Amino acid sequence: MAADVLFICHTQYQAMVSAVKLLGAPAGYTADFWLSAALPAREDLAARLRKAGLARRVFLPQDLPARYPALEPAALPVRRALAFKHAAAAGFPLRLRGYREICLYNDWNSAGRYLQDRGARYVLGEDTYNYLNGPNHWIDDQAAAPDFVRRQRAGAGYLFWGAYRGVTALEVADPAVVPYYAGKLRGFDVFARLKGMDAAGRAVLRRVFAGGEIPPVSPNSCLFLSRGYYADREVFCQADQDRLCRYIVEKYAAGRQLFIKTHPRDETDYQALFPDAVVLNRFMPAELLDYCFEVRFGRAVGFYTNAVRNIHCADEIIDIQDIDLADFRTPPPKKEKG
Repeated sequence: MAADVLFICHTQYQAMVSAVKLLGAPAGYTADFWLSAALPAREDLAARLRKAGLARRVFLPQDLPARYPALEPAALPVRRALAFKHAAAAGFPLRLRGYREICLYNDWNSAGRYLQDRGARYVLGEDTYNYLNGPNHWIDDQAAAPDFVRRQRAGAGYLFWGAYRGVTALEVADPAVVPYYAGKLRGFDVFARLKGMDAAGRAVLRRVFAGGEIPPVSPNSCLFLSRGYYADREVFCQADQDRLCRYIVEKYAAGRQLFIKTHPRDETDYQALFPDAVVLNRFMPAELLDYCFEVRFGRAVGFYTNAVRNIHCADEIIDIQDIDLADFRTPPPKKEKG
């Protein structure tokens, strides 16, 4: 017998949102998880989801684009046959009809294409909090295409961001402010749910996503919310990333108890870089600091990251605006003449 819902997650944040839904679901409600190959350390997360009783089954398919090609030019019957073949080879879940609901949080990827190739219905959750609250040029440009209406009605080709005819609902924090898909919007505010969650539920989220508790925090502390500038190719090498981080810490955290929380894609060894710092689990969604821990930092600082703009558990928030990344990029070697 299939689980009630299949959650398809490409980020730790999406997995956290799914866990919050499950912790508020009726007794006996069960879930399977599809954790994308794009999600760092997904094997560890799968084990913790199972141990916490949140996942009945976890799929770890090879779902990067090269393993599941776009089948858009083919007719629908051919697409469905080819989809089954490619999905089976990549380890995708094949029995989709048994789920009462399938939920993914972005569909412009191989998972979304696969569901559309199979003619499956799904719910599109919020990829990031409030991302549909204003004009979205991806949605607008797609809808402006000359053949958009025909493709939507016929199920011809791929349509994303909620336009696919099989999307049964779009989950958003506040449907009243979203200018798209009025007939399909469904309210789900993950932060409101976190705020109202009981102690047992918060403890589950800490075990699954943080891996433990946070040491005592001094009032004279600084939380550095870093990011993978090198991983995202905004600087040229790891040494550039290290130099940028040292600059920020020396300027904004000198003399303070230092905590560091970075992005899952960032593989910087912060413990080696700052031996006295408390380095938090990089795979933990930063949002849990506000809702699942009794902590208050004296200062939170970040550069070019939404994490610092969204955090609340600090007395002072510094969103750095005056750094030029060009100042931290190692010049490329000069080519020899001749």
